[in-house]
Order: sequence, then structure tokens, then C-alpha cells
Amino acid sequence: MNWLKMLNLQHARTFLAVVDAGGFRAASRMTDMAPSTILDHVGQLEAELGVSLIVRRRGAAQPTPQGAIFVPLARALVATAERARALVAGGPLRLAASSNIGTYMLQRPLADFREHDRSDVELWIGSNPAVFERLDQGTADIAIVEHWTAADDFEAWPWARERLVVIAHPSHRFAGRTSVRVEELIGEKLLGGERGTGTGTLLRERLGPVAAQLTTADGLGSTEAVKRAVRAGLGISLVMASAVSDEIAAGTLVALEIENSDLVKQTQIVLRRDMPPSSAARRFLDHAMEYRAG
Repeated sequence: MNWLKMLNLQHARTFLAVVDAGGFRAASRMTDMAPSTILDHVGQLEAELGVSLIVRRRGAAQPTPQGAIFVPLARALVATAERARALVAGGPLRLAASSNIGTYMLQRPLADFREHDRSDVELWIGSNPAVFERLDQGTADIAIVEHWTAADDFEAWPWARERLVVIAHPSHRFAGRTSVRVEELIGEKLLGGERGTGTGTLLRERLGPVAAQLTTADGLGSTEAVKRAVRAGLGISLVMASAVSDEIAAGTLVALEIENSDLVKQTQIVLRRDMPPSSAARRFLDHAMEYRAG
């Protein structure tokens, strides 16, 4: 793999531009480089690798079999270089958060960090699995998630503990109560939202055999969708308390504890072990931990 040491990253970027644009002239327009420069870059890259990477067919350009193999490698090389440049040059902190955390829990500590650290932060909110993927691919510097499985290249820090509550329509038979026994959930339709949050695992751990008797309906995709379904009377659900504070105050939903059950979700902050101590990611970690303690 000694040829990797000789690769010119700009040549790799130009090669990817040709592949993505589908031709040399189109790549020229996309990159604002002269067609001759595009040809020169690809030619030098082919010389560096010792293989043909691009073939022209009827006015279009397509990768050769060797070029197709090189495409994902080139993307990884360019992405790694951009991440290194962002860290060294003090680029924006790329923060990823699972949907419920990013929507209901993170806004205040993030605003406080921006005010005190004066750092630019790019917040991306998505599903737990998508957050994992961004961390693994290096497109996120740090993340806050509902559920995390330990991995060698990452370190995880416990962050906020979030209480889970049963929510129901105000006309539901549970309305007017502050708690419900777990056995009373049997026979109720329990609506589920985002997959990969670890809620199912938590239920099995804390509710024991009763969890297997619950009637669940997954796939609504988000807590907002779940709340709308519960307000429509389609079932009940189990969500983070912070996600329904507005609805409870407005009286459009009711929330109940599950008696004799410690249903608390432990959120976690995750970042790569090799993140430098002086990085914005480490500073955000320190700030978030202090914010939680305060």
C-alpha cells in the first residue's frame, strides 16, 4: 500500500468530480477548473496508481472496474482529510443527536455553549442508527444518543437521565390518574416511534416477563408522530417526559408513571478516543457534563 503515500488529494477530488458529474466537461463546470486541468489531474492519478480509472463512452465518462474499486477509497481519503483540516483549522463542531435529545433536551445547553465558547456548531438531528453511522464515518465529531453499544474506537460518557412516562388521550381510562400498574398495560396498544433507541431493551430489563405480553406497534418513525397518534386515540405510548411537557401543560395528553418501576433512560455523549484534548468536541463534552451537574 505504499502508493497511498504518493496520492495527491486534489487529484482524488477531481477524479470524484468526474465520476459524480458523469464527464470531464461537466466536472469542469462543477469545479470551475479548466477541462485540461481535469484531464491532467486524472492522468496524474492514473500514473500514481498505475491503472486506468476512467473510460469515455459516447461522450460520457465512467469508472473502469479499477476506478469503481477506487471510488469509495477516494471518498474516504477526502473525507478524512477534510475532517483533519476542520480540526486543525478550528472548523465548526459537528454535533449529532438522536431525535428526542436534539429536539427536546439539547437546545438550552447548546445555546449556552455557543454563547460561552464562541464556537460555531453544526447540529444534525436524526435516528439513533443514523447518528452511529455519522460517528463511524467521521462526519460527526461528537454525539448524544439514547442508546449506545460500546465500541473500541469510541468513548461514551453518561449524560442526562430522562424519566419515561406513559402518555394517553385525556379521554382514556387512565386519565385522572398519576400512575398505572404495569399489568394494566397488557391489552393496551403501545405505540412505538424511532427504532434503535433502546426502549425495548429497557422495558425488558425493568418490566420483566410482563414486557413480552405487551402489544406493541412500531414504525411510526418519531416521537412527534407518536404523540399525534395518541392524541387521535389510536393507542398509548411510552416516551421521555421532556418530550410531552408542552402537551401535558396544554391538557392535550395525560402522563402517568408506571408503579414500582424505575423507567429512566440514560443518555450518553459519545466521541472518538483520538479526539484531541484541545478540540471543540472535548470542550463541548466538558461543558455538557458541567451543565448536567449544574
